[in-house]
Amino acid sequence: MTKGIEEKKILTTKNQPIKTITQQDINALEVTLEQLQSWTSTLRVSNEFFDFEKETINKKNIIRKYHANAQIFKIFLNDFLQQTDSLEKQLE
Repeated sequence: MTKGIEEKKILTTKNQPIKTITQQDINALEVTLEQLQSWTSTLRVSNEFFDFEKETINKKNIIRKYHANAQIFKIFLNDFLQQTDSLEKQLE
């Protein structure tokens, strides 16, 4: 006589079973995390642009770099918002 393995189901506060997390779900989260982490070095460069304590203020230099940094920030913001939306959908 063999005993069946009893599955222990974890329930939410409304007594609904929690969805099983698949390897595909974990891989999707890992990809999203990697995409967000890819911004680390770019954001460090942008941070240096805004850190004026290290260098003397050179208006021409600031004006020249401002446009490039504004474009980088715009791209980052769009990507960041897309990635956080993706994470929300994955977590739902």
